[in-house]
Amino acid sequence: MLSNVFTARVLNRSLLSQGSTEKPIYCIRFSCPKGYTFEPGDVVFVHAKNDPKWVQRALSVLKATGKEQVTGSNGAQWSLEEALSEHYELRFKASVWEQAPSELKDDFWGCLAWYQQQSIVTNLGRYLLPMRPRAYSIASAQKLAPDSLDLVVTLVTYRTVEGGICEGLSSGFLCKRIQVGDEVPLHIIASKFRLPKDDSRPVIMVGPGTGIAPFKAFLEYRKAVGASGPNWLFFGGRHQANDFILKDFLESLQADGILTRLDLAFSRDQEHKVYVQHRMMEHAKELWDWFRRGAYFYICGDARGMAKDVESTLLSIIQQEERLSLAEAQIYLKDLRRESRYQMDVYG
Repeated sequence: MLSNVFTARVLNRSLLSQGSTEKPIYCIRFSCPKGYTFEPGDVVFVHAKNDPKWVQRALSVLKATGKEQVTGSNGAQWSLEEALSEHYELRFKASVWEQAPSELKDDFWGCLAWYQQQSIVTNLGRYLLPMRPRAYSIASAQKLAPDSLDLVVTLVTYRTVEGGICEGLSSGFLCKRIQVGDEVPLHIIASKFRLPKDDSRPVIMVGPGTGIAPFKAFLEYRKAVGASGPNWLFFGGRHQANDFILKDFLESLQADGILTRLDLAFSRDQEHKVYVQHRMMEHAKELWDWFRRGAYFYICGDARGMAKDVESTLLSIIQQEERLSLAEAQIYLKDLRRESRYQMDVYG
């Protein structure tokens, strides 16, 4: 295990989304022991465990008790049950799938039963992927709450080949399986996703859904230090009634004058879909005025969808407001990135 891993206690878990949403979003608060520090924009890695019911099913398929001894690649010794719970994902390596019968290609349990006769129990590392800690943007500022850290997490679900609904390994662990008082291994990694050192600089943030996580930390920090620079957030989701997470938090920051502008885009609340990039274009002139005043621009969220569309929109705004060609606008954006005035924290 990594040397910088620490044990954090679950202090609270609250449902942020409302109503019957397909993708419920939770805020999970952990303790942060003394000596562990983080800055707004940093990332925490969660060392999750597999769902116990799937571990027991794996033991049943393998016709094992769980007490069998397993040796890891680093020479560590575990019981089979511990290895399946904490050290290996219930997913085969690509090379293992390639060797399986074609009719079992999408059937983990059938494939596991097929491999059961091939010494898989004592050679798990040859077959299964090692457990990877999952990364999440820290959603709180240590300047404001020194002894805790928040995560904002969507519960991911998917349909199995058998037709059932399964929760994501880490999101199910965080949103459902752990309870207040439980202890979870975490480790923090410093990020380059950073607020400007000059607190008087304007800050523009684009983060729909859980992309708001680092911006919650940004805003808490700017409030804690009394930053004089204005703050503008573009936020959205599918339906305002369900997906306007952190509504009270954001509206209180507006009332306090910390959040200067809040532009919302809820895509399914009207006949035509409206996304955060559409709100950006609607306010192109004012947005570019913020840039002329030295604003820093941040994107957090899905790399393949939202972030790509937001960057494309920003390029259009640069072309429009600076009267540049696309090639010239791309150079302009590259310069902003080099100056750290254009930063992305994206995934997927």
